[in-house]
Amino acid sequence: MTETNEVRLTLRSEQDGEVGTTHMVGQVFAKGNNLYIRYAEPPQPPQQEIRTTVKISNDEIKIMRHGGVESEQTFRPGEQLLGFYQSPFTRFEMETYTRSLHHGLNGITGHIAWEYDLYVHEQLSGRFKVSLHIQANDESPDHDSAS
Repeated sequence: MTETNEVRLTLRSEQDGEVGTTHMVGQVFAKGNNLYIRYAEPPQPPQQEIRTTVKISNDEIKIMRHGGVESEQTFRPGEQLLGFYQSPFTRFEMETYTRSLHHGLNGITGHIAWEYDLYVHEQLSGRFKVSLHIQANDESPDHDSAS
């Protein structure tokens, strides 16, 4: 049976100089050579709850969202990969070109960071820098997450 651990997550996203930081509690577990993180995104009324699963492998991150929004994005360095976004109001395909992907994981904790270009309808929609810090609930913070 796969052991699930509760963790604290800090998600930091930067686009065009604007930085957003979100703190959440989630669950993490290892399955095979992959690490899975599950969390509910903070609610944005009137939107329904969105449950997110992040699958981390050695050279790839896959983000799957379900609930008020359905989407899937895959990040692999040097590759442009197809994904999608669907809400009650719209659906479109999108592509991510991953510029870099780094992780410093120690078991089920640590961090992962990636930079990517997002294309919607074959047009560059934005350039993003994202980092996800995964911390066991009993650890004290080791980084300054205030931005």
